[in-house]
Amino acid sequence: MSNHAEKEKDLSTWRAEHPALWVRINYLLIKLCGQLSAALFVIVAAIITYEVVARYIFTAPTIWSEDISLLCQIWATCLGASWVLQHKALIRIDFLTNMLGENAKKMSDLVALLCIIFFSGFIAFYGFVLLKESIEIGAASASMLGLPLWATKSAIPIGFGLLTLQAIMEMFLMFASDYQEHEEVSL
Repeated sequence: MSNHAEKEKDLSTWRAEHPALWVRINYLLIKLCGQLSAALFVIVAAIITYEVVARYIFTAPTIWSEDISLLCQIWATCLGASWVLQHKALIRIDFLTNMLGENAKKMSDLVALLCIIFFSGFIAFYGFVLLKESIEIGAASASMLGLPLWATKSAIPIGFGLLTLQAIMEMFLMFASDYQEHEEVSL
């Protein structure tokens, strides 16, 4: 087992077995979001593959593939963001923070989490306003499928709301001395 896999297992085990119920519930919810996100990306790949085969081999394009793949991609991205934050696998530039002491690293993480809370909270709120507006006017996509836009726009307040809650959770865990190191993610 690689060093990265061991760290990921340790962090996941730590959250899954945490003494606080809210940490365990949050872990399971965000884990489910991550799994759903991964499944949606697989569905997007399958839809696009199907459309390419249907269009270029059988000369029979579909009217639904673009809308459904876009819907799945938006939901997958919005749901996956909180999973990425929970696993502390956001894109980071560690050059400067590695030169800092432990307290300065925590302060840097606190500032980053506050920025995430502010930004994602604002997007969740504004996304809710847009969702409400699209429901009120009955907006639909401009394609032949005419998918109702609330189906797509609802991903924004839900996904960014989950991201906001996850950032708040990470901040509380940081102050509760349950601080976990960042994962090393290599591609």
